[in-house]
Amino acid sequence: MPVRFGQEIQAVLRSRDMIPRGFSFSAINVGIKSPAYTKLDLGLVACTTDVALSGVFTRNLVKAAPVLIGMEQVKRGSARAVIANAGNANACTGSIGVSDARAMMEAVARELKVSPDEVVPMSTGTIGVHLPTERIIPEIPRLVKGLSQDPEPFARSIMTTDTFPKMVHRRVGEACILGFAKGAGMIAPNMATTLAVVLTDAVVDKQDLDNIIKNSVGHTFNAITVDGDMSTNDTLVACSSGLVEADPSEFRYAMDEVIAGLARMIVQDGEGATKFVTVKVDGAGSDRDAKVIAMAVANSLLVKTAIFGADPNWGRIVSAVGYAGVKVDPREIAVRIQGLDVVEGGIQARSFTESSLHDALTNKEIAIDITVGAGQGRFMVWTTDLSHKYVEINAQYRT
Repeated sequence: MPVRFGQEIQAVLRSRDMIPRGFSFSAINVGIKSPAYTKLDLGLVACTTDVALSGVFTRNLVKAAPVLIGMEQVKRGSARAVIANAGNANACTGSIGVSDARAMMEAVARELKVSPDEVVPMSTGTIGVHLPTERIIPEIPRLVKGLSQDPEPFARSIMTTDTFPKMVHRRVGEACILGFAKGAGMIAPNMATTLAVVLTDAVVDKQDLDNIIKNSVGHTFNAITVDGDMSTNDTLVACSSGLVEADPSEFRYAMDEVIAGLARMIVQDGEGATKFVTVKVDGAGSDRDAKVIAMAVANSLLVKTAIFGADPNWGRIVSAVGYAGVKVDPREIAVRIQGLDVVEGGIQARSFTESSLHDALTNKEIAIDITVGAGQGRFMVWTTDLSHKYVEINAQYRT
């Protein structure tokens, strides 16, 4: 785990002052993936009061059962709990999948003495397999009984191929924001294979929370990619207990920091990733054009493998710019990698040497800056390299 992320997580665990008021957490193992699975795989967040609820979901046309339910709950705008499982996506499971998700919601609602519609379901894992409700439902009382102020078990319970739990916190005066996320593979906008939960005790109404989430996700979760695949289950929900006053502008900024921090952690933990890559594009005709170009470069398997091998093959980047589908003048393309001029005016820069670029590409964090003209459009994407380990992880995911 990268040091700075480990420090962030440990800071959350050391101080209960970083836990938003009104929320508690629990997680247990029920063997969702298989009876032999021993890791935490069922998590719960509960609140003592109604919370303002906002959320964004996958744009994949094939949506998991909990996503379909969650989208309707967000429209209503309030909740009391989030129930999440790992090891089973409950996607492509038809009406049975919806019934299974609702059975989980009802079981939690009975224990918390709230309405089932106030329990938000989330799932991640293998697609096309029915939830083992016979193992889940009987354990819900134990899950609820274990509610405490320790957030780490919940963070671990939503992990699949993740290598570390993902938590980010910020304070705004006396108010707290605490975010959780899972995600390591099948990462691509819009949203990335993630379950994310952002909790706060700040006073914020539903409309403002919706706007904050929508604006932040646009340049964070919708600007990351590991492998170009879009999940059926992507979900980010934000819940506010509304128990503490907070400065609106400071709160908006802090929420953006939390969501961006979670997105960065997901990329840093990309399956098999050895390098964190930032791709910036400017000079495009619009921000949308810049995003299309940045994504083409970030998703290029040839670019990603070159970065993994520290191969100074800059032509792969220029090629991706050219096939992105955005009109650009090749004579205006410039590329800088780690501050080194690599391409100027669409051709190799005079100062370029393969040895210097190779050395630069051995760093663990790589910056690629691309200029495509004199327009005002710009966009930044976070991605990773592509290693042998990625193939191993995904070739053996179900075995």
